[in-house]
Amino acid sequence: MHRSIRRLAAILLLALGGTALALTYWQIIRADELVYGSYNPRLAEQEKELPRGQMLDRTGKLLAYSEQTADGMRRRYTDPSMAPVTGYFSPDHGATGLESSFARYLRGDVATNPLDAVYRELVHQPRQGADLILTLDARVQAAATQAMGSDKGAIVALDPRTGAVLAMVSTPYQDPNRIDERWSQLQSDPAKPLFNRATQGLYTPGSVFKVVTASAALDLGLVNLDQRYECTQDLVVDGFRIENKNHEGLSSLTFVQDFAYSCNVTFAKVGLSLDTNPIPLGDATPNPPPWSLGIDETRRRFLEYTRLFGFDSDFPFDLPTSTSRVGSQPLSRVELANTAFGQGELQVTPLLMATAAATLANDGKMLQPYMVEEVRDRNGNVLNRHQPQLVREVIRPSAAEAMDRLMTASVEEGYAKPAAISGVKVGGKTGSAEVGADSKTHSWFIGYAPVDNPVVAVAVIMENKGSGSEFATPAGRKVMEAALASNLPLSHP
Repeated sequence: MHRSIRRLAAILLLALGGTALALTYWQIIRADELVYGSYNPRLAEQEKELPRGQMLDRTGKLLAYSEQTADGMRRRYTDPSMAPVTGYFSPDHGATGLESSFARYLRGDVATNPLDAVYRELVHQPRQGADLILTLDARVQAAATQAMGSDKGAIVALDPRTGAVLAMVSTPYQDPNRIDERWSQLQSDPAKPLFNRATQGLYTPGSVFKVVTASAALDLGLVNLDQRYECTQDLVVDGFRIENKNHEGLSSLTFVQDFAYSCNVTFAKVGLSLDTNPIPLGDATPNPPPWSLGIDETRRRFLEYTRLFGFDSDFPFDLPTSTSRVGSQPLSRVELANTAFGQGELQVTPLLMATAAATLANDGKMLQPYMVEEVRDRNGNVLNRHQPQLVREVIRPSAAEAMDRLMTASVEEGYAKPAAISGVKVGGKTGSAEVGADSKTHSWFIGYAPVDNPVVAVAVIMENKGSGSEFATPAGRKVMEAALASNLPLSHP
């Protein structure tokens, strides 16, 4: 009898403990999700009458606001090209973009004085949503939108000094003012206009990835930029042939020129030889080559630098992002060679490639990209102000300076010539990423300007467009020109 009572008591205690843990989990740890989740019917009803805060660009241009209509409060957007950033808000279909990630501020749930919020609830005064002051520049955004035209893809422009996003375009995009009336059509559209390609699109980078491979070699001190060598032969790795075709007519080159003319053979050798000092470049490769003896150390070093640049890890940002990936591991010799010049199983977001360009421009230091400069309540009180955040030093300043030389040569004499801006020293790298025998290559460009004192870094991807030099590079130049023309301090009205 007593044993049964003790057993029952133990069961009840366990049940009570489990209930307590569950309540703690849902009411404290997951409380925001319960209260602010889009499936909360009470919240949805409140939203129909709640004036959300405004969104403004860095110069004070109004981008999003709430308007009272006969059907309740409606959200209005002044620039549909900003939709991948602002997102949309609909009581019926939820929220995306900054409308979602900064919902608590826009709803007015965060106040300078918490007691004021409690008082408003008690006396049934409506909350006042806080305003978001964004880092976006409407002029740079307009230039990026025009440069993309009707092509699918994305452009991201950053200020490498702070990590501020100056422009973010994802095409095609939807008009957020018409979300409710076009919902069914948007959901079934194969062009995916609701999908933010800039932060969530994953693409083969092609030769723009060579900035990562080159940075690794330079940071490790394994390459002499002024050494000249003959580079005319194809490279065969375990039966796989890599053609030497990117600098036809040039046989004697330096590493700087091999970067400018984007030689796949050279960069395959670099990826295979990050454990060899100096890296054997040109036709005079030892026989047997160093990688035939094993690639464990060079593979380890290669992957270390990809991770420093942000691959295979979460990428904190104001909007949801996909994880850029190197591919299945361990990499074989053939896979390592292909990955080193930007093919293989590499998948990268345009945001990460823009951040890579900004890192080179910022002396090898990666700053956290961001889009919201300040959050202010309706009385002008600052609820949140972003401070530039150093993620890590990716490469040494001396290596970043060497990369400046490579990037400049690419624009001045190589395939990135269409990025040249009169009177401005520009650094850049093109890419034509192969994505299948039956498809045109993705057209890529990354770059920054001015090289001596960078104020803008950019990444451009045009899906299945063709040559990076012919298409993405001129688009990148237009965005950099717009950023240089509007390089003003942040203005908070």
